[in-house]
Amino acid sequence: MLSSKQLEEFDEIGYLLIKQVFLPSEITEMSQAFDRIYSNSKKLNPTIEYQEFNGTQFVFENGHLHRAVWVGANENILLKYSQDKRILNIVGQILESNEFNQLVNQAHFKIPGDNIEFEWHQDSQHRGYGTKDWEDINGKGSYLQTAIAIDPMTKKNGPLEFIPGVHKNGHVYLDKVANPFDFFDKDKSVTIEMDPGDLAIFGPYSIHSSRPNYSDQTRRIFINGYAYPGANKRKYPGNGSGRKLFV
Repeated sequence: MLSSKQLEEFDEIGYLLIKQVFLPSEITEMSQAFDRIYSNSKKLNPTIEYQEFNGTQFVFENGHLHRAVWVGANENILLKYSQDKRILNIVGQILESNEFNQLVNQAHFKIPGDNIEFEWHQDSQHRGYGTKDWEDINGKGSYLQTAIAIDPMTKKNGPLEFIPGVHKNGHVYLDKVANPFDFFDKDKSVTIEMDPGDLAIFGPYSIHSSRPNYSDQTRRIFINGYAYPGANKRKYPGNGSGRKLFV
């Protein structure tokens, strides 16, 4: 459970980093599952952007694996960790709900030289804010995203970057404006460095990005996302996506 100080920090800046939530042995299990997912991606055609394999959607960009969506369909161990009480208790505490729908269960890979990056965005954009697919029921975004570091995440291998405090402006339609930097000062960005087993948590209105991997070390993170009951109306890819979870 989060302390009152941690909750205040989350409310103030829009994200939170918690050190050493998962044990080295548990990260080894997740890492081995990621290895198998990556091996499965090699069985597919990297020139086709979206492909499904055993209930998991593999997404490629310029011939490189960008992400694997609903990886738990291939690797049950990743479903197990995505419903771990160490995560769900925190999600329930912030969302103020004892139940939620899991929309996201993804393996993100940044291999040296693949040039994969995520431009500045809000996750509310991907949830479908402003459309029939999404409704902010609890008035706080109705969604939380978590990231578990599988490898060390450094300043050189494509780390997460956040703009503190801008989540208070709500959804700002960054994808629909000519200059998204009208909405935030990128010079105020904070780079998050993580060790394997660390957990990052952020809300749907947090503005964040991640640069390409410029190092010689792989950077992998395990992404899971949880919605307040009734907020989501969309069917997400992957066998089992959208499942209901309880604290």
